[in-house]
Amino acid sequence: MRVRPQRQGVCAAQKLLEESSAGEWAALAQGVPDEEDAELMRSVNEVCNKGVRLMLAGDDGPLVNYRDELSHYGQYFSDSGNKKGATFIYVLYKLTEHVLPPEATKLEAVYLEAFRRLYALLEESGWRVGKEGEQLQQEQSLEQMGYLAG
Repeated sequence: MRVRPQRQGVCAAQKLLEESSAGEWAALAQGVPDEEDAELMRSVNEVCNKGVRLMLAGDDGPLVNYRDELSHYGQYFSDSGNKKGATFIYVLYKLTEHVLPPEATKLEAVYLEAFRRLYALLEESGWRVGKEGEQLQQEQSLEQMGYLAG
């Protein structure tokens, strides 16, 4: 994999995002049996698009508010018994923290497709993503070597 400067990758990913029409994201809802589910998928796609824009902007302030919004969506999915939706929102939340949680491997159907598109854009942009626990391990190693105060 070729490493690109973050700014160049961000511009390329933003261009890809702009070029992808709402219709492409709405296509994720194809095969969903009723209108309520199709509307839900449109909402999920809007949340994804917003997340990509905020992550690529590189400003942590709006990301904090976005994480709050994701928490509300996650609670909604949990309360309505939609475990797949709640898992997707959790994965999206963790991506905003530069973490790829193991739950990403459990995504299915439209959630998996949305995740793949989102992750491809983030990867192209140079958005740094590590596996869950890597940051903690790195911090613990630095602490043990005396680089961080315990």
